[in-house]
This record gives sequence, structure tokens and C-alpha cells, in this order.
Amino acid sequence: MTDLRPSTHWEDVEEGEELPVVRNSANQTQLLTFSAITWNPHRIHYERDYALSEGHADVIVHGPLQGAWLSQYVTDWIGPLGRMKRLKWQNRGSALVGETVTFRGWVRRKYEQDGEHLVDVEVVEENSEGRVIMPGEFTASLPTRSG
Repeated sequence: MTDLRPSTHWEDVEEGEELPVVRNSANQTQLLTFSAITWNPHRIHYERDYALSEGHADVIVHGPLQGAWLSQYVTDWIGPLGRMKRLKWQNRGSALVGETVTFRGWVRRKYEQDGEHLVDVEVVEENSEGRVIMPGEFTASLPTRSG
């Protein structure tokens, strides 16, 4: 099967450029399933009453799931011909079940190094109130149009 996603090319990227905004949310079933497949028994991720008893506003989205969303955001922007070289982030706040979170990114640096065409990009995940709950950054190697 051919991947039909477009690749981001080096020539088309400018420093300061904003990546497309992407929104995501998790429902109760997704959180329960993620808890099961990651062997995470902490009830704050799937049981509302328990999450409330622990002082949370509602069921909490797993930090690693948010990290997976961020990784997907990055790789979707890079496209199938690019390569993620580095990705890091910090969980600084919680996303809640059903809450829409927003992913944003900005190209901070564009450069060549060791024959590769690289970009450093700042990324954030914001909660529904617009507060950054997960800052991060990545470096990607992008293809050129000339091959």
C-alpha cells in the first residue's frame, strides 16, 4: 500500500513558520483500552468517581497517550519521506476525558548538518482553556525536492 500523505520538503519550510493546528480528544473507551494495553491499573484513567476522590476534575488522559498523539502530530507533518531525529516533551498538566486538546508547532531553526536538511521545531499541547499542558521540541530531517 502506498502512503498518500504528502511529505514536507526542505525548500517549503521557513523559520518562524507555524505548523498546521491539530485537535484531538479521548473518550472513556479509548482511555480504558489504553490502560489495558499498557498494563496501567491506575483508576484515575478510567473511573470518574475515583478520579474525583483523588482531587481531579474528571478522568485523566494518560501522559504517554498524549505523548503518542504528539509523536503522531510530528510524523504527520514530516510525512513519509522525512525522518524524526529527536523528540522530547514534558507533561505539565492534565487533559481530561472528552476535552479537546490542541497541538501547535513553530519552526525555530532550519539548517544543514552532515549532509542532512534539518529543522528544529517547538511544539505544544494546549488544554481547552488554551493553557500549555505539554511543551516539547523535535528535530527532523526533511527530504529535498531534488532528491
